[in-house]
Amino acid sequence: MEFSREIATPTFFSQRVWLIAILIALLHAAMAVTAVNTKSPTFDEPQHLTAGYSYWVTNDFRLDPESGNLPARWAALPLLLSHPNFVPLNDRGWQRAEEGRTGHQFFYEVGNDPDRTLGQARMMMSIFGAALCLLMYRCGREFFGVGGGLFAETVAAFDPNFLAHSALVASDVPAAFFFTAAVWSSWRLFQKISPATLTTAALSLAGLFLTKFSAPIVLPVLGAASILQIFSGRDIKLRLGRIETELVEKWKKACAIGGSWLLLAATVFFAIWLSFSFRYSAWTNNESLHEGTTWHWNYLLEDRGTFESAARFARAHRLLPEAYLYGFSYVHKHEIDRPAFLDNRWSVVGFRSFFPRAFIYKTPLPFLLLVALAFYAALARRRSWSISKLNPLAMFALIYGAIAITSQLNIGHRHILPIYPALFIGCGAVVHLARKNRPAIFATAVGIILFWQIGESLAIRPNYLAYFNEVAGGPSRGYQHLADSSVDWGQDLPALKTWLDNHSAIVNGKPLYLAYFGTAEPRSYEINAKLLPENHSSGDRVFAPLTGGIYCISATTLQSAYARELGQWCVPYEQHYQAAAAGIRRYHDTASDPARRVAMIANDGALNWAKKIKDFERLRFERLCAYLRHQAPAAQIGYSVFVFELTDDEVNRALYGPPAELTRDVCVSGF
Repeated sequence: MEFSREIATPTFFSQRVWLIAILIALLHAAMAVTAVNTKSPTFDEPQHLTAGYSYWVTNDFRLDPESGNLPARWAALPLLLSHPNFVPLNDRGWQRAEEGRTGHQFFYEVGNDPDRTLGQARMMMSIFGAALCLLMYRCGREFFGVGGGLFAETVAAFDPNFLAHSALVASDVPAAFFFTAAVWSSWRLFQKISPATLTTAALSLAGLFLTKFSAPIVLPVLGAASILQIFSGRDIKLRLGRIETELVEKWKKACAIGGSWLLLAATVFFAIWLSFSFRYSAWTNNESLHEGTTWHWNYLLEDRGTFESAARFARAHRLLPEAYLYGFSYVHKHEIDRPAFLDNRWSVVGFRSFFPRAFIYKTPLPFLLLVALAFYAALARRRSWSISKLNPLAMFALIYGAIAITSQLNIGHRHILPIYPALFIGCGAVVHLARKNRPAIFATAVGIILFWQIGESLAIRPNYLAYFNEVAGGPSRGYQHLADSSVDWGQDLPALKTWLDNHSAIVNGKPLYLAYFGTAEPRSYEINAKLLPENHSSGDRVFAPLTGGIYCISATTLQSAYARELGQWCVPYEQHYQAAAAGIRRYHDTASDPARRVAMIANDGALNWAKKIKDFERLRFERLCAYLRHQAPAAQIGYSVFVFELTDDEVNRALYGPPAELTRDVCVSGF
């Protein structure tokens, strides 16, 4: 709803309030950057930044096509000045478009400083967070006046979830910015068509479609806003050059809005081709078959649905760049049948309650209270409701939220960040409520709630990513509710190193094990741990027993959120484990008889034995996790890494004693 018309004319203070808004935005960016720079690269940051840099220096788009081209390019801009080394173009990882391997090489293997390189990119990304703060102030001021705009911006600036993602090399905050900008600027365009409003809306939509493949969600919102504007009693102001008029008739308004849609579509189409250098092929050598690479067009388009038919048509006629079409198809294919974790439950088809619960668990209680008060403020003015005053951002939040609930891609709370700006802006209504209803009482209450919001932010700093409110039991209990980027995205290697150094009396002399959900290199932080489970990618047949020691396990890994043996330990998993253990015992019994071992290996094949050892160590590790899920950790590092101090007897009990948990069947929804 719109309240600003009832608010007094701007005062001397409000005329200079932009400076305050800018300072709040800069404070937000500073808090985000200084916090995230105490963290290791999150899971996807190396591949995103490597891809963005490769777009600039090679004009090749083979890496990371499923992520936004614009955020990756934006993050890599400072690297064009610092000139870090890129990976050799004859390397197998680059040739095969292996983004994970290439990202690891770029960060750790070709002589670059990963902290400096990533720090520059994160500073660049924080600009999106600051810009979104200013955008929320601008929207809030339009709806609820200067005070409402500043209040909305302040609530947002200190939000832990917003701070967690603002400076990451990822597309989540840029997407929230462009979704908000596209809805707001298009709504203004449909009210007043001018070069300025048309340019703003066109750039916002173009940025959105280059940032997130969920961009089409905005189209029904803009379509509804267009129809409402055409059939409302409000005129459309038209100002193009010397032409300045007001459109009253419905058919004239329809023609004007229809023409605007055509210009917006043309701009988006042009921007997509521009971002891929007006070239269809993702490869600079115009390779189209991609044999021997990680690109698998046939797999992505194997279904016969409407989307696949449209993608095949667009590919055959080269309507859009290949990398853009591939990224769109990849996202569509992989948003179904993805492992999900919620409230100590597992699924491969998602949970309808995932995002509502994630919203309740991850949103600060003072913010939820402000949203409730804003809703009350809207209800209090229900007699003045009209279609002409419908807030398009609220409409977007409702549509986006409804679509999110039906999605099977339940891997992180961050995927509903685009609805938060509308909620932050809506909090501006609380200021109006405080002015109109017992000002002293309401102003005091609102002030207390605001300071509560700030306190929540300061209390969790710098562990913003692992924030959970009191409903979820706080951040120490967050791992029981959600996994992956909602709590543990591989960000806490520096904090783990600090803990190990500070507890050297406990750690020194004991084996150190690390099971890490991330892509950063532990050795770059001088964490010399044995990684679990063993990789054995080279095909070696070295069997490594586990002993007592210090076990550091990431929360996502501890919950077996992406393990092959997904979910709780169960009878089928136990049977596989015991069969694998029997084979390993036979292998181990030949240690003192080389001839017998050679004969055993020759009989079953060397590669088969390497696979047996790898499978056993994977099953053994998952059985260990099932045991540790029922043990109290010695420490929680950043709320995302759990440290356990185990004796030999405890390890033997975990691996060879009765299972700590054992269900009859695989307890995974959709399995």
